[in-house]
Amino acid sequence: MASTLALSMTKWALDVGTKMIKADVRLHNAEVVKDQTSIIFVINHFTRLETMLLPYTIHKHTGLEVWSLAYAGLFKGRIGSYLRSTGTVSTEDPDRDKVIVNSLLRGAHPWIIFPEGRLVKDKKVVDDTGEFEVYSDEGRRPPHTGAAALALRTEFFRHKIQCIHDRPGQKGLQEALDKFGLQSAEEVLNKRTVIVPVNITYFPIRASENIVLRMATRFAKDLNKRALEELSVEGTVLSKDTDIDITLGQPIDVRTYLEAPEYADMMACGLGDLEALEEDDRSRFNDAARLLMQDYMREIYQLTTVNYDHLFATIIRFQDARTFTERAYRNRIYLCARMLHETRRYRMHSILDQTFQGIVYEDSSPKFHNFMALCMKEGVIKRDGDTYIKNFALHRGDVPFHSVRWEEMTEVIANEIEPLNDLVEEIRRVTRMPRFLLSKRIRDIFVDEDQQLFECDYARYYNAELSKGPDVGRPFLLKPMKVRGGVVLAHGYMSAPLEVRALAEYLYQHGYAVYGVRLAGHGTSPEDLAQTPWEQWYESFNRGYAVIKTLTDNIILGGFSTGGCMALIGAARKANKVQSVFSICAPLHIRNYGFRLAPSVVSLNKLLRGMGREGWEYVVNNPENAHINYNRNPMAAMNELAKVIAEMQRSLSSVQVPSLVVQASKDVTVHPTSGQEIFDGLGAAHKKLVVMERDRHGIINGLGREDVFAEVVHFLERAPQHSIAERVSLHEDLDMQEQAAS
Repeated sequence: MASTLALSMTKWALDVGTKMIKADVRLHNAEVVKDQTSIIFVINHFTRLETMLLPYTIHKHTGLEVWSLAYAGLFKGRIGSYLRSTGTVSTEDPDRDKVIVNSLLRGAHPWIIFPEGRLVKDKKVVDDTGEFEVYSDEGRRPPHTGAAALALRTEFFRHKIQCIHDRPGQKGLQEALDKFGLQSAEEVLNKRTVIVPVNITYFPIRASENIVLRMATRFAKDLNKRALEELSVEGTVLSKDTDIDITLGQPIDVRTYLEAPEYADMMACGLGDLEALEEDDRSRFNDAARLLMQDYMREIYQLTTVNYDHLFATIIRFQDARTFTERAYRNRIYLCARMLHETRRYRMHSILDQTFQGIVYEDSSPKFHNFMALCMKEGVIKRDGDTYIKNFALHRGDVPFHSVRWEEMTEVIANEIEPLNDLVEEIRRVTRMPRFLLSKRIRDIFVDEDQQLFECDYARYYNAELSKGPDVGRPFLLKPMKVRGGVVLAHGYMSAPLEVRALAEYLYQHGYAVYGVRLAGHGTSPEDLAQTPWEQWYESFNRGYAVIKTLTDNIILGGFSTGGCMALIGAARKANKVQSVFSICAPLHIRNYGFRLAPSVVSLNKLLRGMGREGWEYVVNNPENAHINYNRNPMAAMNELAKVIAEMQRSLSSVQVPSLVVQASKDVTVHPTSGQEIFDGLGAAHKKLVVMERDRHGIINGLGREDVFAEVVHFLERAPQHSIAERVSLHEDLDMQEQAAS
């Protein structure tokens, strides 16, 4: 019997330990655990940590005291004594089955069993035909059926005790109870045996130097390679920021497998019931046990929490083109993640689910570069500038089992989602999709979604007195027959895409594709803007970027006023992904005194709302272009604008691409010194400041606007072009390669 003291000490130690480690352990679907069920948790096995981590985590969230079946090799010395004291049973214990079945009959303790039988370090669990197979010293074999057989025997015995209990006179009942050490039939009959599939997924998983490994090697100088390999993985899991997702699946009712017609004679009630309890019925359950095993193994792997590394590793596995750019990988990861997000067929890691759109926006992405660094370390990929070359000469899969996580972690990661057939086939299809089809698919997605977002926002916030016509706020795409370059173009604060339409038309006439962005909260009504944080404005700008990059690799970011801020922030975050940037009358200092009061007013408004009183939510706006701009200015939005300006100012030194700053000399909205200060703060080696004699802010409309447009085009035509030809050539070469491969 388990020692209560040992269990309590374990819980205390793990409570302390989990506060010290960096790993984030998360249990999902704990609600599937119901009362009046006898439970076997069947779990995939990747690290030795799971032997202690899983009983502790399940207990923490459900209150259940979970016992385990563990590898016989662990039951040596003090560790073996400790494991026995905590309710862990050896796989070679002669009383193993009796202890487990008796416990399950009474519903005394749930059990954890690892049906794979040992650590599956390579995460290779299916063969080429899709059948379940795992590594063993003798060769690959199916997972064990032990958990299924134990569950089936428990339900068989429960059924027989029910038969004896229900027949007249209950002859033989006491003998049956004595056989299992039961006090009464009732403690057995009101239970039901279920198997709960459980999946544990780690993200990211790496084998690397870590504090646990360093401590172990300091105290034990003679550790063998196998121990070092295991510590390099498990120590990294504990000492790094690793997410450990433990997901419980729906319970599988074991009794239903014995209700098949072929078991009718065995399950029938009769005079031989007590004798049937004395027989070794294990062999009679083989077929049912195999079927049950297949079902719960399938469910275990279906619960895998899919993450960025899974998608990336599988894309590289299916890549048949010699070279891919970073953009090619990002686009494919995005499409695969989007499919996952829409279908919800498989579980998604929370980061992937919430941020997958960001992969296509090409802002800084540590997770992308971290995995690519792993690929280059293993020799799977070699980098040449912005191009990655796949090493087709590298043969994978022949590394010794106990070294695979050291030498082929990218292969291990791809193996983990092999059982997810539909997902793997979708990744294969997307990986081998020709670039022109891939680009069209992404472009169609974002253009269509932007239109839908506008229609929804316009309908939701429409105000007959305050809203302009829908053509004012609708985003647009202009695409010439021959694309010279692509411009992501954003309008100003409280404005709409129509504000930049004339500039867009001018750029279009000079061979540039232009996407006129609608910043979220704009082009509808002031109420919409009042509720929209600035991060959503930048998200809108990024959506335009996703469209333009499908048309050309010569990408230019530009904008007027607040749109200029968006462009400069984007140029800083996207680094070498863009060719150049321009801003026109971008605000660094705003003349309006009320703007400086906005943060204080917003705080006061929150206080007043908490007291049930109305605050000062809007101020009157008298715009230059009344047919486009809002005539009410939300105080909350002014506060967001202040955040944008601060973010732009922080970003200026990171802008390294050729940059044009245009400023009106007598701007009535933005203080004219803004242009010079923005120019001075830019980190670009090639930059130009143009101050135009104008006495208004909106210089891209009205008299003299063509002069502004000409300055923009003149700059774009003469900005350093050293990489444009290379990018266009690369674009065409990759297109031909991928079309040929397809």
